[in-house]
Amino acid sequence: MDHCETIYILATNQITLALYKESKEVLMTSNSYDFMVFKFANWDEVLEDLEEWEDYISIDESTYNALHSNLCKKLRALI
Repeated sequence: MDHCETIYILATNQITLALYKESKEVLMTSNSYDFMVFKFANWDEVLEDLEEWEDYISIDESTYNALHSNLCKKLRALI
C-alpha cells in the first residue's frame, strides 16, 4: 500500500511572507490577502499554481487551517 504524505504550503509575495515570518498572527491581523495555502500529496498537483507566486514555504496542518480560514474571511469581506 502506498502512503502519500500530505504537504502544506503557504504561497505568497515577499511582503506578505515577511509578515508571516514575523508571526502567523501578524499576517492574520494584517489587511493582506495576497497569499494562498495549498494542501496536496503530489508535487505535480500544485507546481503550476506555485509558479504564479514569488515564494512559498512549507507549513504544518494547523497553520494551513488557520491561514485558510483567515483568507476565506478576508475574501468574503471583499464581496
